Amino acid sequence: MLRKIGRNILLFQQIESFLKCLVANHHVEGNNPANLAEYRQQRFSNTEKQMMGILVGQYTESFLSDTGDRTHEPEDLTQAWLSFTHTISGDNAFIESLRVDMKDMVNERNDLVHHFLPRWQPQSDEHMAEATIYLDKQREKVLPIAEHLTSVLKSWSESRQKIATIFATDGFEQQLELVWLQSSPLIILLREFTNQKARPDGWVHLADAGQIARLKEPDAVAHMKNEYGYSTLKQLLIASELFDVLDEPLPNGGFRTLYRAKPPVL
Repeated sequence: MLRKIGRNILLFQQIESFLKCLVANHHVEGNNPANLAEYRQQRFSNTEKQMMGILVGQYTESFLSDTGDRTHEPEDLTQAWLSFTHTISGDNAFIESLRVDMKDMVNERNDLVHHFLPRWQPQSDEHMAEATIYLDKQREKVLPIAEHLTSVLKSWSESRQKIATIFATDGFEQQLELVWLQSSPLIILLREFTNQKARPDGWVHLADAGQIARLKEPDAVAHMKNEYGYSTLKQLLIASELFDVLDEPLPNGGFRTLYRAKPPVL
């Protein structure tokens, strides 16, 4: 009897530890490795002393949320922002069934921890037999939750390993910088200008675009070297890989720089 009580208590503690790990790690965000580590540590601290019922609520609200929901980055970003979220998808019947099972698991845990004593009657073989059956049934009822969380933890761990592998590749940092550059306000402005002022052949005068950029994004243009690493708009356009750039000859022997947006890659 005592071994079975300990067995079930241990099972509930394992489930609780799984929940803490998943709740603390299901979402991480930041703009550099130090911030990511700090954010992750803060989430661990917040979940470390949470009660089982609270953990289950956080799990069902986070992991079982719509995978189509997007996280929103800060509005005042000045550098790349990383965000990772791990969720579980399924039809409504699956999600609702899992919510009910998780709630029942919490009730079973509370019943064992707080209300088992009346079942403990060593002077009665009959009552002890009933208590033994209760403990065995409880384990069978709760075991699928432990198996579910074990599966989710395995999936989360494999995802982390895949992300780590991607981060370790030689070209990841360059690709991340490219994505950041392509989504920068200055590049977006230059791209919008091609939709408004393009010649019939699709080309735009870079000098005209530069005047608009200095009016609408003066700080970005003034600090372009420090912000983007390029001294001229022409260099910036080429580096973004979103535009074709052409030096068009002029009758006087000079040239003017034109650019146009590349067609989207299908």
